[in-house]
Amino acid sequence: MDFMFIVFAGLAVLGGLVMAFHQSIVHSAFGLVGALFGVAGLYWTMGADFLGGLQVLLYVGGVTVLLLFAVMLSTRDSTRLALSRYVLVAPVVGLLGMFIFQAYRGVYQVVQVLGVQGPEAPQPTTQQIGELLLSPDGYLVPFELVAVLLLLVLIGAVTIARRGQEQDEDQGQPAGTESGGTP
Repeated sequence: MDFMFIVFAGLAVLGGLVMAFHQSIVHSAFGLVGALFGVAGLYWTMGADFLGGLQVLLYVGGVTVLLLFAVMLSTRDSTRLALSRYVLVAPVVGLLGMFIFQAYRGVYQVVQVLGVQGPEAPQPTTQQIGELLLSPDGYLVPFELVAVLLLLVLIGAVTIARRGQEQDEDQGQPAGTESGGTP
C-alpha cells in the first residue's frame, strides 16, 4: 500500500475519533478539520486532485469556519457534552471497526491468492474538468447560464430585503425590530 494513503487514512480516522469522543466541542471541531483534511489527502492519493481541492476549499475552509462561529456564538452551557452517553456506543464502534478490519484482511488474502491486479494509477482530473467546463463543445453554455441564474437570485434577494426594510420604515418601526418590541 502507498505510505501516504495510510497516513491520510489514519488522519481521517483519528480526526473522526477526536470529533466523536472529545468532551470539548472546540476540540471536536478541530478533529473535524483533521478528518476533512485526511479525506482530501485520500482524494489526492487516488488521483482526484480536483475533488481534494474542493474538499479543502468547501468543507475545511467554509463549513468548518461556519461551525466554529456557531460554537463561539452559542452559550457555554449548551456546548457541554456528557461522556456517559458514549459509554455504550464505544464498544459497538470498536466491534464494528474490528469487523471491518477482519473483512479487509480476508478480501486482501483472497486478492493475493488469486493474483488480481489493481487498476492503473489514475491521472489528474483538473485539466479534463476545466476543459469540459470551458470548451464550447462541453458545458460552457450551462456553466454561464447557472452564473446568470445565481446573479438573478442574488438581485432578487436584495430587492426583497429592501422592500421589507422600506415597509418597516413606512409603518414607523426601525428596520429589524418586531412589532411591539423594543429596538
